[in-house]
Amino acid sequence: MSKKSIIVISWDGISTPLSYVLQDTAPDFELFIFDYSGQDNASKLEALKPAFYSSQQTECKGDILQGVYTYLLQNKVDDFKYIGLLDDDIFISYGDLNKLLFIANMEDLNVFQASLSHDSYYHHRQFIQKAGNIMIPTNWVEIMAPFYCNEVFFEAGKDFNRSISGTGIDVYLIPIVQVLLGKTKTAVVHAVSMKHCRPIRTDNRIFRNGKDNLTEIEELQAYCMDIVKREPTKFSEEFVRDVIHRKYVYGIPLEYKLKRIPTLFTNLYRFLVDESYR
Repeated sequence: MSKKSIIVISWDGISTPLSYVLQDTAPDFELFIFDYSGQDNASKLEALKPAFYSSQQTECKGDILQGVYTYLLQNKVDDFKYIGLLDDDIFISYGDLNKLLFIANMEDLNVFQASLSHDSYYHHRQFIQKAGNIMIPTNWVEIMAPFYCNEVFFEAGKDFNRSISGTGIDVYLIPIVQVLLGKTKTAVVHAVSMKHCRPIRTDNRIFRNGKDNLTEIEELQAYCMDIVKREPTKFSEEFVRDVIHRKYVYGIPLEYKLKRIPTLFTNLYRFLVDESYR
């Protein structure tokens, strides 16, 4: 019997908890409510009966990751397979979360996320659901609703305090940790979709450290580049090119758009062949 997993769902301490999560079946995971208001609102959660609850005033997702990491360390909670960390505006069901974890266990994934519905607010089109696919390998998954295996989470957790926004942790830090641990199986699970219901609010904010999210991303990229330089034999040229040296900017640079052209024609051919059999 496989270990149970933990799913962390953030909450503002004011609105109805889990207001975007359909509780349609019994969960095959332990629920962790992270109250980012910093107030003690545990009495409002009696009906949910979460396995874990923590309240800490935070600014953004990086703070939440750090808060969860610290809570688990202090309370010696380490006997779980995966930990998922969902923003409070992710529409999904318990049934879908169970299915997501089932697929991850079946495929022995190390890092993963559900795909995004086409009507979601999003920055990165590669995470939009692709019908007909169970899962598609990827270099990294987004910070809004990532799932990490136990080992990756605790190792990466040592550096969660490097980003208040959390951006950059997903793109650079987690993949670096995965390579160092030999746990590099990463995928978007397209058999399960979620909807991101609110516009992304990280952009253009200045955090208490005086930095915006792009500055935090650049600093995490530099930190990860230093790790590669210290241990160059552990990282392939392909990994350095596609992950560590990849630029993270608003919009998509032209060089990346041009690289998509061969894949575009391949996918167009497949689409036309599939349609010819209908």
